Amino acid sequence: MLETLLDEGWAYHDAESERLARELEAAPLPAPPQLWRKFLDLSNHTIGEHLADWPRASRLADRLLAGQSPEPATAGAWARLAAARLLAGDPIGALVAETECVAAAADARDALIDCRIAAATALIGSKRVGEGAALYAVVLGLAEASGGKASDRAIAVASNNLASELVEQPSRTAAEDALMRRAAAAGLAFWRRCGTWVQEERALYLLALVANALGEPEDALKHIETSLGLIAANGEEPIDVTFLTLARANALARLGDAEGHRRELAAADADAAAWDNPGLKAWYAEERARIRTL
Repeated sequence: MLETLLDEGWAYHDAESERLARELEAAPLPAPPQLWRKFLDLSNHTIGEHLADWPRASRLADRLLAGQSPEPATAGAWARLAAARLLAGDPIGALVAETECVAAAADARDALIDCRIAAATALIGSKRVGEGAALYAVVLGLAEASGGKASDRAIAVASNNLASELVEQPSRTAAEDALMRRAAAAGLAFWRRCGTWVQEERALYLLALVANALGEPEDALKHIETSLGLIAANGEEPIDVTFLTLARANALARLGDAEGHRRELAAADADAAAWDNPGLKAWYAEERARIRTL
């Protein structure tokens, strides 16, 4: 039952964060070791980031791991415990958990990357973008030099989160533009190292959003076509295709192609009109409101 909650909770973690928080707090513990990291990824994100209650997230993380000791296969859970403690205002407790993680891990350097990127992700998700970005930039350089480590997925997720956070801001500094570009590119590079083709095509979509935001519609169109090519070659992702079509409408508007813009926008609108998921429709409306129209 706990594994089902962890799988299905992501579907409503943002719209019903308090409900999910209570369900996680009521979950039977101790949990199987293979679920510790998965549990903390969801609880930290939901309680710490969405509900902005890191003390509560830290208490739950402590309860999950109470009486346990990290081993190489489970050390990543202590990286997430460290992040929860840090954001809850307990830096010494965070250092203790981080040291336990590094000491137990099969690769100390990889474990340190995992700890630091977990902290950067928590900061970014808590709207402390400047602090999170500063930590992220240092850790990214370390991870890029490491090559093919277990922390690659954490880097990919953090990169996507940072680029997404920045691309949605109404204005950015030149430094933030550069960071957004680097994060989006890193997200693609790391998903290619550790992810699936779906994660790769979605990273390409994010790169297209970034290119449009930077006034580079030609590059946006290239990323969109590459993403659509991955979908055509591997399977079906109709919702992703709709958002890619919307991004293409935006790029064509930026290029002054009124006819192409109207064609792509009408196609995306028609797809979205057929959806019956209110949350998905709201997301589409938000993205549509951001694009340039002619």
